[in-house]
Amino acid sequence: MLIRNSIDIQFEDNQATPKYRQIIEAIKQKIEAGEFKKGDKIPSLNMLCKQYGLSQDTILMAYNELKSKGIITSQIGKGYFIQNENTNFKHKVLLVFDRLTAYKEELYESFKETLKKGGSEQIFFHHNNLKMFQTIIEGAIGAYSEYVIMPIDHPDAFKLVGKLPASKVFILDQGRKKYKDLYPYVCQDFERDIYRIMKKNVSLVNKYHRMVLVIRNQKSHFRDILIGFRDFCKQHPVAFEVVNDIKSFEIKPGDAFVVVDDQDLEFLVRYSIEKQRILGMEIGIVSFNETPLKGIIAPGITTVSTDFAEMGKTMAEMILNHHKLKIDNPFLMYERKSF
Repeated sequence: MLIRNSIDIQFEDNQATPKYRQIIEAIKQKIEAGEFKKGDKIPSLNMLCKQYGLSQDTILMAYNELKSKGIITSQIGKGYFIQNENTNFKHKVLLVFDRLTAYKEELYESFKETLKKGGSEQIFFHHNNLKMFQTIIEGAIGAYSEYVIMPIDHPDAFKLVGKLPASKVFILDQGRKKYKDLYPYVCQDFERDIYRIMKKNVSLVNKYHRMVLVIRNQKSHFRDILIGFRDFCKQHPVAFEVVNDIKSFEIKPGDAFVVVDDQDLEFLVRYSIEKQRILGMEIGIVSFNETPLKGIIAPGITTVSTDFAEMGKTMAEMILNHHKLKIDNPFLMYERKSF
């Protein structure tokens, strides 16, 4: 690591370009010329203030923009360092996910692959823990060019997202209802999607005597699934039940289950094997969220799922193209022998 005590900027006071922008361009030129290398320490705010008689705010504005684009980074008590020698990157994106599952990994890989032509990303997980969510959000303020958030279903989370620069925030996957008036998004419309997909496949639904929604908790998007499910069953009409504990529920021949949690899917598959009930005939199963494994479990599990790869690609393209859109991501049924 080299310590650079000067940047040697030739300021031109009569230029229309602000001084903070001239600092940015000077640092980028040094990197492109090979004079600044990754890991090099660059002058502190105080050094540049003394050297050029500038206000600390002017230099901080320049450094913050370079940080948001991933060109420099800072360490508390140590200073500022060159992080990336590729100065053509226009975007440094923060991704805040709830947790990493097989389908969220597909979303992430699609986002990363699409973004790489014009940016980089860092991903953090809040695990639906408000304290962790707060730490991530507050530690990221001003450090990124865009913030892509899967929010927590908690009143205080709304205030925390509001601490970020509103023009740089995007909502992903969940939170459509709560955030749709404030930020662009690519999300699932859980209520409409489950209603529409059941209506589209009503001939399959009608094979069964009763539809059973197995849903373990009342997080906001689960409540939306419940509303859409009930609306469909009441309007068509279809006999239905909603249960949160499948193990204590009396399963009858002719029941078809819509399961949100994979633990409940496992229980029903085991039950069908132990009781020798034929999936797709005596018992039906539809599972939320497509994964490759569900295509080979038992006779193949029918799934209803948003297109996670498309979601990641759409969000990355929105950022690269500087679009501020509100997009409901496609929702599909992958029909297999279990339903």
